[in-house]
Amino acid sequence: MTSVQPSLDVRIEDIPTCFDGAIPSAICTVAEDGTPNVTYLSIVHRVDDTHVALSRQFFKKTDHNIEVNPRAQVSVTEPETGRIFLLDVVYVRTETEGPTFERMRTRLDAVAAHEGMANVFRLKGTDVCRVEACQLLPGFEPNSLPRRDIAIERVEAVSRRLTDVGEMEELFGAMLDACAELLGYPHAAVMLADETGEHLYTVASTGFEASGAGSEVRIGEGLIGVAAGRRQSVRVADLGREISYSHAILDVNAPDDTAVEDGPPAPSPTSEAIALPWLPRVRSLLVTPMLAYHKLVGVLYLQSEEPGAFLSNDECVVGILANQAAMALATLRQAQAAPEDAGDAAREAPEAVVVRHYPEDDSVFLDGEYLIKGVAGSILWRLLQQYQEQGRSDFTNRELRLDQSIGLPDIKDNLEARLILLRKRLEERCTYLRIERSGRGRFHLHVDRPLVLEQAP
Repeated sequence: MTSVQPSLDVRIEDIPTCFDGAIPSAICTVAEDGTPNVTYLSIVHRVDDTHVALSRQFFKKTDHNIEVNPRAQVSVTEPETGRIFLLDVVYVRTETEGPTFERMRTRLDAVAAHEGMANVFRLKGTDVCRVEACQLLPGFEPNSLPRRDIAIERVEAVSRRLTDVGEMEELFGAMLDACAELLGYPHAAVMLADETGEHLYTVASTGFEASGAGSEVRIGEGLIGVAAGRRQSVRVADLGREISYSHAILDVNAPDDTAVEDGPPAPSPTSEAIALPWLPRVRSLLVTPMLAYHKLVGVLYLQSEEPGAFLSNDECVVGILANQAAMALATLRQAQAAPEDAGDAAREAPEAVVVRHYPEDDSVFLDGEYLIKGVAGSILWRLLQQYQEQGRSDFTNRELRLDQSIGLPDIKDNLEARLILLRKRLEERCTYLRIERSGRGRFHLHVDRPLVLEQAP
């Protein structure tokens, strides 16, 4: 038997921004006695040209009505015009696994994790419904605004540029430039996975008041960490609305004494942690994992203070950009050269700086102020030791990879990225220490003040 395709007044593929979540959608179901029930939905996801998926969370009455009467009506709003469309849908099935379910689950979990409510919300399933009619609500202009499409030749040109870079720092710059050139989004950051596979650290950013170089996120925690851990893009059209909706749902479904207060707009660092690059009034957020050879290399994330800034097409382009960069990064790591050592030099300055190293986490403090920790801290401490003991100022990547005293696993995989991170932190935090590339696989350590090295117990 051949299935009959619905005849839609408006094609749902022509109204993609209605499914971005910038404006809440509502669903109306009917009970056995004909009593209507209207409630709001977390997500209405467009599956294909004739199907949508609705998030199934707390709404027992809606769930019961759908079981009794599989027909419902869903309203969706086009944020750029305010046009409202009514979808007549018929329930088909509930999915508790698969790509659509995982995509919706990741988005909800990421927003909940951002607010510290990771264990409160749980997507029970996604109700896949067939769209039998889609009509524009009377009173609105029939024509939408022109769509913003990205020419494929521009995407191809950026892709070619990423494959042509010869240095890691150049690659990060090309990624961030592409976000502004292709998409018009000047606020972006690149985070890489560390050697343990447990954290992401910021290695490059653009458009923010502070670069956030060295700031960390634990994989699996918070909005960015959940996206990285699930290896799934997360696109939030209005972070403030999503948070308010989550709080409202929690207040309705939780006891009176568990109502949640508004949380901070950005992840809160500890006293010694470096703050993430974050807009003070961020509304839209797009986090995309960088994958190479089935492994998580890092994430690229974009922010905007405009609600609904990132479109579905943008998500596709950023996904291509992120994975292309991840493959280029893997190639650069494999092709790192190892030229011979250079000479030595030493400098003196009038005032000494106390550099204190804590072996427990390889954190380094300059005159009592935190600078960096982890792999980059271990590298800096080793460089300064050799500078003090041997008077050396020129080093090579190869010798660091072979230096057993650093004692960290797989350091060769992330060495160059850590050196870039270390250089950026030194540029931001002090004027008397800096690292400069002196050739391929070589760098020079500039020290403009005397140093006193102290190793903590």
